[in-house]
Amino acid sequence: MRNFRVVLWLAVALLAFALECSAQASPPISAGILESVRPNSRLEVFYLGTPDCPYCNQWEKKARADLQAWAAAKGVYYVEIRGETLRAPIVERHYPPEYLSVYQQIGPSRGVPRFLLTIDGKVRLSAFGIYRYDEIFLPILKQVAERRANQS
Repeated sequence: MRNFRVVLWLAVALLAFALECSAQASPPISAGILESVRPNSRLEVFYLGTPDCPYCNQWEKKARADLQAWAAAKGVYYVEIRGETLRAPIVERHYPPEYLSVYQQIGPSRGVPRFLLTIDGKVRLSAFGIYRYDEIFLPILKQVAERRANQS
């Protein structure tokens, strides 16, 4: 039993060290995204969802109106892409013609809710799920909009 504890302790210590090293070595996700923003950049947020997705319904009730209002106030375009069901991927025919280039960049999507950020037509950020929306997507989106506004 004592050997097991020693091995377990060493494994935990090694894992903690590895995580700390990787966190220090990699720049934040937003670094490359922020560098691509120009004062006149067109920012677009895409929400991909289906009517039978409980997480989509939850996000729509909780956060959609806030995102739409915030986006309108910041000059960020909001686009919704709706699939028919969780069982079928969201494919090219679900996209309006003016956004087919976004589909060509990401391809068919089964995972919803999905959030995309495009800067000047290029997909720069993709996040699946409500947790990633709250923890990653929305904070980076706000940084991008702020960066664009501060460059003007």
